Amino acid sequence: MAATTIEPAPNTGGERPAKAKAEATAPAVPRVFWRAVVRTGGQVGATRERDRVEWHLAACTAPTDEGSHCTEGRHLIETIGHPDGHCIIDGVCGLCGAEAPKD
Repeated sequence: MAATTIEPAPNTGGERPAKAKAEATAPAVPRVFWRAVVRTGGQVGATRERDRVEWHLAACTAPTDEGSHCTEGRHLIETIGHPDGHCIIDGVCGLCGAEAPKD
């Protein structure tokens, strides 16, 4: 059996070390729930090359409607094919907080 050593505690004169204030005041980050929408390009094949996964927030009511995404989400739909969670929920984007586009 290997010998273990115990590091001596610093002599603090019986005082407890102060807790960091950052731990006590750190704001809680809201939890985000995701939904994966899988679109297949026709018949499901063995390679599944034509399948495409789109990422939306779980509260997104219309993932196929471009109007239910913020400006950033629309840009991402045009460039990478999915909004990456930039869905409009209760009038604002649930990811970045941007307001719904006025069109």
